[in-house]
Amino acid sequence: MKYCFLRFPGGKMKALTLSYDDGVREDIRFAQTLDQYGMKGTFNINSSTVGNGRNLTAEEIQTCILDRGHEVAVHGERHMAPGIGFPPLALADALNCRLSLEKRFGRIIRGMAYPDSGVTKMHNGNDYQTVRSNLQSCGIVYARTLGGDNHDFMLPTDWYAWMPTAHHNNPNLWEWVEEFLALEDEKIYLTRRYPRLFYLWGHSYEFKNNQNWDRLERFCETVSGKDDIWYATNIEIYEYVQAYQSLIRSADGNRIYNPTLREIWFMADGKNYHMNPGEELWIEEV
Repeated sequence: MKYCFLRFPGGKMKALTLSYDDGVREDIRFAQTLDQYGMKGTFNINSSTVGNGRNLTAEEIQTCILDRGHEVAVHGERHMAPGIGFPPLALADALNCRLSLEKRFGRIIRGMAYPDSGVTKMHNGNDYQTVRSNLQSCGIVYARTLGGDNHDFMLPTDWYAWMPTAHHNNPNLWEWVEEFLALEDEKIYLTRRYPRLFYLWGHSYEFKNNQNWDRLERFCETVSGKDDIWYATNIEIYEYVQAYQSLIRSADGNRIYNPTLREIWFMADGKNYHMNPGEELWIEEV
């Protein structure tokens, strides 16, 4: 075997996810739109503002987000940028948010979107490796960052610097959407058939402020219902990739064992394979 690439559930080459911040009231309409089109999103919540007027109540987060299969993730107890805040306080801001959200909703929460300027600016003796280490110690497994676009549609190599594809107001959005949709396995040179991800982010109140809810509708209409796309939350993508990376391979790469509890799909030398939990496969040499 020469080349082996992850494939998403069902053998799909592509995945799509959305990540929206602050837990504001407009998230209800946003989540309902995703539900209508069979898509999934991650909603990043500041634990100290739950139920504070312009923010969702705990009951609304439960019924409109969690019960509908979306994800709730950490966005800081008080929305503190971990690159700027005094290190112990920034660490506490992330940890306290996680503790509060888990207690409110009775589930394990491991994802995060950096609040404010995140790790794009550093002050008070902070550096990225320290921030990353602090989040790891809090049990956070990924954190969405900003400061650029992932126009290559690549999965992150560093889950604590997960760069989204675009903000929903990006002027290149529609061009990039069409480019993403046009990707087809068999039309790509074998060594470039790695999995692709489209990751949209923003704040749902921006649609209200800019009076452009039609932009969300257009996006969902354009990308939804595709047989070659897996629609997932951030944590679902992270956990699936971790499961794939847990596959055990023989030295020549031709014998593969799945030690996980997940079904896993992959492509080897242009052929798609599916593995059940605990299964071992022999890959025929091309």
